[in-house]
Amino acid sequence: MFTHRLKEELKSLKEQNMYRNLSILRENIIDFSSNDYLGLKDCKKTKKQLCQKIDTLQLGSGASLLVSGYTKIQNQLEKHLSNLKETQKCIVVGSGYLANIGMLQALIKKEDTVLSDELNHASIIDGLKLTKAEKLIYKHKNTKDLETKLKTRKNKGQIFIVTDGVFSMEGDIAPLDDIYKISKKYDAVLIIDDAHATGILGEGKGTLFHFGLKPEENIIQMGTLSKAVGSYGAFICASEVVIEYLINKMRTAIFTTALSPIQNYISLQNLQIMQAEPHRRLEVLQKAKYLAEGLKKARFKVTFNGTPIIPLIVNEEKKAIKIRDFLLQNNIFLQAIRPPTVPKGTSRLRITISYKHSYEDIEKLLSLLTKFQT
Repeated sequence: MFTHRLKEELKSLKEQNMYRNLSILRENIIDFSSNDYLGLKDCKKTKKQLCQKIDTLQLGSGASLLVSGYTKIQNQLEKHLSNLKETQKCIVVGSGYLANIGMLQALIKKEDTVLSDELNHASIIDGLKLTKAEKLIYKHKNTKDLETKLKTRKNKGQIFIVTDGVFSMEGDIAPLDDIYKISKKYDAVLIIDDAHATGILGEGKGTLFHFGLKPEENIIQMGTLSKAVGSYGAFICASEVVIEYLINKMRTAIFTTALSPIQNYISLQNLQIMQAEPHRRLEVLQKAKYLAEGLKKARFKVTFNGTPIIPLIVNEEKKAIKIRDFLLQNNIFLQAIRPPTVPKGTSRLRITISYKHSYEDIEKLLSLLTKFQT
């Protein structure tokens, strides 16, 4: 009965063109789906430094942060991130998913109200499901709807506004300047998921700095180390009291093993390279703009939002798969993004540009997409 039910669901996914499987890319494939924006996930300089340092680093942390898994290298990484984000304190955890779920569950109480952009990341959606607070979903980037929804709230506790800085599937930027004003007007806590903005916007500092804003006690910045930083893990940067509270209350930090010291060392080294080599960020944005302009000339409907993410929306799941498979046959990998990752009817090829891409790579992608279209 149980396995039969699973088989039927898998069959249904295949019929709807929404079945997924794991695949290892061939070595000669040009990857246009990675979040390795700054080309640091295989950084030779960091590899060399790690080889020199490896004898002094433990392979694993051995325990959770509050038992005995908190290490000197994690402390150094947290201080570095606090300086980057210009906050009082920071906590590093296993992943962005764990960071969002744990933070939202810990901070938001039953008597509170939380307002969330309708296109926020799944980790935010799932984190909010774990709270008993009043939840109001506002239209994507629509600050008028945000304030209208806010005025309808029933709970009288703390107000929270949660938004991606850069939206992972759209590549567009939250209107944080206007959201910030609303948060000040209603004394709301502003939580920014900066996973796709750290290293890219605001001279690498993130969305807040992109709009010329500065951290305050009611602003929390979350981000990952697995995208532009090219490593693994996540961080939450905020006031000292917020981080102190999370250390004591965040279940996804308390009840899980801390990150490996080796992983934290890689993150720290890559962060330092990221900041020392701003040309990486500038070049990747130039290449993204070049691709977007090329797609427009080829009559594809795309928008360049000032980020390395360019969604090529084709609507139909089957068409997205066909384009993906055609490109793969020609040594380019571009994943077909389908529901539930994106809303039904908005299936797409999510193109991401990396510092490692050459203009020849981009021209090849343009040529193949144009060939498929004709």
